[in-house]
Order: sequence, then C-alpha cells, then structure tokens
Amino acid sequence: MEDSLPAKMIIYLFLASCLCKAIVSQKLVVTHAPGYVQFLEQKEPLQTSEVPKVISHTLGIPSHSDIKWKGLLQGSVFQRPKANVLVTVQMVEGQPDLKLVSKAEFPVNLDVAGVDVSGLMASLQGNFLDKNPLLLDAGLDNSIFDIQSEFDVFRKLPNTLLRMSDRLLDADSVAQEHTTGTLNTSLTSDLSLMGELQMIQDVLKTVEGEEKLMKSQTPDFYSFMIGGLPRVADKHGKQSTQSQDASTLVSDFLNKMTEQLKTLYKDNVVVEVLAVHSPHDNLIRKSRSLKAVEETKKNVTGYNLAMDYDEMYPVTFNICLWLMILLAITVFGVCYSIWNMDPGRDSIIYRMTTTRLKKD
Repeated sequence: MEDSLPAKMIIYLFLASCLCKAIVSQKLVVTHAPGYVQFLEQKEPLQTSEVPKVISHTLGIPSHSDIKWKGLLQGSVFQRPKANVLVTVQMVEGQPDLKLVSKAEFPVNLDVAGVDVSGLMASLQGNFLDKNPLLLDAGLDNSIFDIQSEFDVFRKLPNTLLRMSDRLLDADSVAQEHTTGTLNTSLTSDLSLMGELQMIQDVLKTVEGEEKLMKSQTPDFYSFMIGGLPRVADKHGKQSTQSQDASTLVSDFLNKMTEQLKTLYKDNVVVEVLAVHSPHDNLIRKSRSLKAVEETKKNVTGYNLAMDYDEMYPVTFNICLWLMILLAITVFGVCYSIWNMDPGRDSIIYRMTTTRLKKD
C-alpha cells in the first residue's frame, strides 16, 4: 500500500499539470506574418507595455525607446507589411484556452492594465501625416460599439446592442456563419460577445468594399478588443457549456479572420492575438479620439515629486538653448561692428544720413 503512494502522487501531479495547461494562459499568438517578419523563440515573457513597440518594429517604424524583448528581428523600412492587426482577448482563469492556428506563441506578463495603442497611432500619423494612414481602434464601450477612425465609412456600422441584435439575424452574420452552440442572443452577455465579433467582421468587409482604403501606400493598423468572454463566464459559469461554446466560437472566428486578412492583403499582413486575464474592474473600455493629446500622468507616489519629462525633452532643450546662444552672439557681433564703424565721408552711414548737398 505504501509503495503505491509515490506512484499515485506522480499520477496526480501529471493530471494537475495537464489541467493547468488546459486553463487559459496569458500569451501573444502570431497567427500570421510574412516571411520577412521573423520571430525568434523566446522563453522570457513579453511585457504588455512593450506590445506597441513590437507592432512598431513589425511595421519597420522605430520606437522612441529600445525594446528589451528579443523575440523579433528588427524590421526594414524598405520591406514592411501593408497592415498589422492586433486583437486583444480578455480571458478569465478557468475558462478553456483558445485554439488558434499560430506561427509563434510567446508568454505574456501583464505589467499594465491594458495595451495602450494611442502612442503607436500617433507615431504612424506623424510618419505618414500627408498620406492619411488607415488607423482604427474598436471595442465595446459599455453598451456602445465604439469605432475610432478618421474615415467616415465606418460610421454606418451598427453601434448599439439593439442594432447589433438585428444585424446578427442576417444571413451573412457571425451567428449564421459560425456554430454558436448554446449561446443565446437574447442574453446581454452572449449578445455582447457575438456583437464584438460581428463588429470586426463588418469592419473588414467595409475595408474590402472600399478600394480607396486599399490603394494607400501607408501601413494600416487595426486594434480590436474582445471582452465578452468574462461576461459569459459571469453569467453562466467558467466551466459551463456556454463558456466552452464561447471559447470555441472566438477561436473559430479568429482563425477565419486570419484567412480573410491574408486574402485581403495578399499575405502581406501581421496578425496578433493577445490573450490576457482581465480583472472585473477593468472590463470597461474607455473611448478615446485618435487626435486627442495624451494626458500627463498624475503623480500617484504621494511624495510630491516633479512630473517626469518627455523623452524628447533633452533634444528640444538643446535645440532651443544653442539657437538662443547663436542668435545672441550674432546680435552682439552686429552691434559691435556698427558701434566701431568709422562714420567718415566715404562711409555708407555718412551718405545715408546727410541732409545737405555736397558743393565743390
């Protein structure tokens, strides 16, 4: 009897490890990337605060600060993808993991509450200001499907739960093209999840139907948020059939979305899926304008410290300082030369200031 205890413990540990693998893990999944965008195997977790830098490197655009993560080779400005698509999926511990067809997977460490792509969008606007790049940030903000973009073609898409409920009844909707299982659109939790997927599908169909959006020479960037899985888990339970069907639906949708993007951009696109745990108090998405100026972070240390300067402050300070010094030296030199000039009869000062005519 005692000899069988170690064997039982080994079996229990093995089963526990298998169960841990089945539970959702935080990771960045690259579902597609062109051959010239090379990802390297990396055991060190990627910080969520560095995800925008990774995206910037895939597009061949330098970031303001160096990236510490070594899982991606530096991109080229002469050969870069036409688009980058980031889909952030909020998960809950205990839910089934997403089953995605991936080219690379990397562990992720959630060092910030969410991925802020406003800085990346501002950088893209700054590099291609005269070409109007296609930038889009979309997600569910409480009960409104918020799509932030400078193009008006996306304003006609359904933006409320009621309109989205009617949209899901169409023949080309997510509810008709995918297996929804036990999910019910009459419930707000299930409707919000399928509505988020429908919003992504409608955005891609709109881009596909607008030729002028595809003819631009600038790289496109899309950021989508899927936060319906925690709502389904709260409503039905983490281990419920509805949660399993929701995870299956999201997985099938993302795999089909990747194939659609590959066809739309002729394989010249990078698609990433960021699966992260989401605390309940961070489920609300705050809307933001693409032209909004980033607010200065408040001092939360409580030590009455000065605010951190911007990264470009030393450059701006040196430009202003030496320009002022150069102008001061120039003005001093001109004043000194005029002060010591001999106002003789042959000088320009005599000829310009005299009021009487010269007589022989």
